[in-house]
Amino acid sequence: MRDYSNFIIISIIFLLSLFIINNPYFIHLIILSGIFGILAIYWNLLDGYLGLINFGYAAFFGVGAYTSAILSMKLNITLPLSIFIGGILAGIIGILVIIPCLRMVTFSTAIVTLAFGEIMRIIASSWTSLTKGEMGLWGIPPLFEGANKKPYGLVIILLLLLGILGIQIILKTPFGLAIKAVRDDEISSGVLGIYPSRIKIIASGISCFMAGIVGGFYAHYILTITPAIFGIAYTIQIMAMSLLGGKGTIYGPLMGTLVLIFLGEGTRFLEDYRTLIYGAIIILIVMLFPQGLAGIYQKFQNIFKR
Repeated sequence: MRDYSNFIIISIIFLLSLFIINNPYFIHLIILSGIFGILAIYWNLLDGYLGLINFGYAAFFGVGAYTSAILSMKLNITLPLSIFIGGILAGIIGILVIIPCLRMVTFSTAIVTLAFGEIMRIIASSWTSLTKGEMGLWGIPPLFEGANKKPYGLVIILLLLLGILGIQIILKTPFGLAIKAVRDDEISSGVLGIYPSRIKIIASGISCFMAGIVGGFYAHYILTITPAIFGIAYTIQIMAMSLLGGKGTIYGPLMGTLVLIFLGEGTRFLEDYRTLIYGAIIILIVMLFPQGLAGIYQKFQNIFKR
């Protein structure tokens, strides 16, 4: 029960916040926090736990978004099913992209995934008959009718909680232990009977599947998407959230997501100085606390335990 105490606290905070807050703008921030929180957590599964760098992670988010939007708009497929298909397709593509990277060094994997993201952006920009090119897809069917954002908030919070619970369960299984073993020493893990290639393929499939699911939800929440969704800017944002919160931790990426989203909105009044201060705070935290916000939280916990 103690292992899930943080999970219970987060569940209570998010659900209470959703039901107490009535301001649509703040509900929108909660929804964005849920979306990017899931992305940061599952990017962290690859880099933080497995040591597999993915610089094209936003592309799988985009695959889920475009797939679900196109299926629902052109084939009238029901939204939950179209979102699920988008997740499956993103997971399959994630596996196909990682397979040729298995015999490469880690840095080469980063380049391949970065190139894949750019290829997907070019395809989305050029295939105008399907994606409408740079104009993007608009008029995407909403997941819920009406202007009330709370149903969206409830769905993404439930997805976030299921995502966190899934990570916790995975890490407690032999597969989760194998992930950490491959990260720490790939050669030695192979000697112990672990197949690093198989671990990387499965982990990549899981991570990209979740990105695709969240992408589908995002498309039916925002109701318009453009090829920019495949760009490196989204991936950098996801990486920053994970790094700030603390790589290789379960709750760190979510903490980093909350800080960056609310800090970004809270510093809008600074205008031209906003980006400078925003970046300086991130650099300061990462330099002083290499384990990120999760490391700071852990230190406070240790102090109070004494």
